[in-house]
Amino acid sequence: MADPTAITAALTGLFPLVKEVFLMTQVLFEADKKLRSFWARADLQRAIFDAWEDGWLDARNKPDDKIKAYAYEKPLLARGILKEFVSLLKTLSDPDKLKKRYGLRPERIPKYATRNDDVPRDLRYYSDYLSTVDSRFNVGGLTAFNKSITDHLNLLKTVRYVIVGKDYELEDVVIRLTEFNRDLQLYTDSEANAEAAQRIYEVVLRGLHSKPDDPARLAEAALFEQKATIDPEAKSFYGDIAKFIGFSLSLRDVTVLNGRGLSPNMPSQKIFTRRDFSFDAPYKLGPHSTLARLLDYPTKYQTRLVLVEWVPVPKTVNVKTKFEGLKSEWYVLHADKPDGLLLPTAQGLIYDNTDSNYIGIVFQLPSHIRTEIPPKVAGRIDPRVVRSPKTTAAQRMPTSLRQLILQQPALDLGVRFRIAQKLLNSLHLMHTAGWMHKRIRADNILFFPSQNRDGEPDPTRLDFESPLLAGFHSARLEIETASALEVAAKPLEHIRPLQGLGKVLNQPRVVALDAYQHPEYRYNVNLPYRNQYDLYGVGAVLLELGLWETLEVLEKGDIGRRGYDPRVVPTKDDIRKDGETVERAGWKLDRIMGSTYAKVVRECLTLKPMPGDLVGLERALVARLANCQA
Repeated sequence: MADPTAITAALTGLFPLVKEVFLMTQVLFEADKKLRSFWARADLQRAIFDAWEDGWLDARNKPDDKIKAYAYEKPLLARGILKEFVSLLKTLSDPDKLKKRYGLRPERIPKYATRNDDVPRDLRYYSDYLSTVDSRFNVGGLTAFNKSITDHLNLLKTVRYVIVGKDYELEDVVIRLTEFNRDLQLYTDSEANAEAAQRIYEVVLRGLHSKPDDPARLAEAALFEQKATIDPEAKSFYGDIAKFIGFSLSLRDVTVLNGRGLSPNMPSQKIFTRRDFSFDAPYKLGPHSTLARLLDYPTKYQTRLVLVEWVPVPKTVNVKTKFEGLKSEWYVLHADKPDGLLLPTAQGLIYDNTDSNYIGIVFQLPSHIRTEIPPKVAGRIDPRVVRSPKTTAAQRMPTSLRQLILQQPALDLGVRFRIAQKLLNSLHLMHTAGWMHKRIRADNILFFPSQNRDGEPDPTRLDFESPLLAGFHSARLEIETASALEVAAKPLEHIRPLQGLGKVLNQPRVVALDAYQHPEYRYNVNLPYRNQYDLYGVGAVLLELGLWETLEVLEKGDIGRRGYDPRVVPTKDDIRKDGETVERAGWKLDRIMGSTYAKVVRECLTLKPMPGDLVGLERALVARLANCQA
């Protein structure tokens, strides 16, 4: 068996050759417009390999150290990776196999051509040499190996593939690359595979703004692969990539339009009035959100149950201006999204000329919750017995995470681990796409009744596998009563927390901030919102989930004792104490949830500014949470 040192040196040396082979296939397909579908599919496999490769790179962008550790810890798996590298390079370097299996001929790029060129002979030599890199390979052969791979790489850089067979033979090239990536995953441990699955979303968006057509082609390729494969996991994987790219492109489109002072077009059938809905008291979720019956939808005499979040319109803002701004939020949220994002799909907006105080965002609910709602009034058209709103609400109403913590015994550890991983994974996807939630709190995380065998909601069981992130009713956690300039001109200490209203209503501006928000942002809500603030919010939720206590009762009600009217700005000292209470509570997680979970939460709750790649940190945290087992 090849020793770990030899495996490390071989893999490190072969990485550039594998990348060069991927590049050569891309150049082959890119040269002919008729082969662009093959190009996109080969590019997608290149992206998958890049996501896998990036997991081996260290701070110096070198794979040496991580491969060495893996080779010593799991030599058989490392040897399997080496075997796959050698197999791919032999196949795509052997002139005879290239012509017979793929209808390709290697030839010198014209500007590198010389009179004595014999590319097939040279490639055949290196292909034969790769056969010696097997179980007998050891450190004694490293000198010859290093020279050989250097010469091999230099040769590949001066060679191109030329099509001499039929187009259908090119399908096998893409299939070979697909099999290569799949086999690499078999020889890679679960944590590295989980992180690579997260990293692919970052890789496919490279060049989103400089070359926007490239991600769109990758989405088309992912849809093709989704339809072509019969593996359920692969179908889900490719489908999520396509949806994620589509979501990211919609976000980019809105950013471009907003930069020009424009808003996206919105079909008239997506703009509703209050008369299109039946708002019944049993459906109310909170002061700014409710379930409602959407009448005569999708066709006349049919009804759908939807989620409506009311966006307050400040008196200083024109309602039409606010409506145009919300079009952008609708445009992004109505796009197809991977299930891992946990964001609801926006169906439209409620814009009523008779109400200048609120605009509603209408969200689609899970299929078994929204459908089969009888009309509100029974008649000749539908003679079925009509269930009352109270009965329907008892079967279909969601429960927030906050309600669960306050009213129910602690969920099993395994369930809490899965919820935590889903929330952090959702945040990573949002930030990768360039979207910030800004309102992540336990009362904005909803769980709906699960589906029974008949496809109906089962009110006795909640679906913890599909939480929904809501809370889009306010752009910030604040009540606007004055301009940002007026607040910036006043120190935060000018208002003391009060138990009652007192003279608070006469203050020039009152802001509702809570302990889910990062202290830095609470000090000054006019700061540009950052990804780290969202991460802090998720950390606070994960803290509640682990301790099964809401923030206001942590540390014997420390935050609750500093409670203030929600319309009052707390002092800097109160904000600092809230942050310290949350941090202190985080150290209690180890004995309940284990050290891995506890360390992840504490990293989310750090009060220090996080420089560098925050999205990469989130990806790593998701991979670490995946290892938490009950």
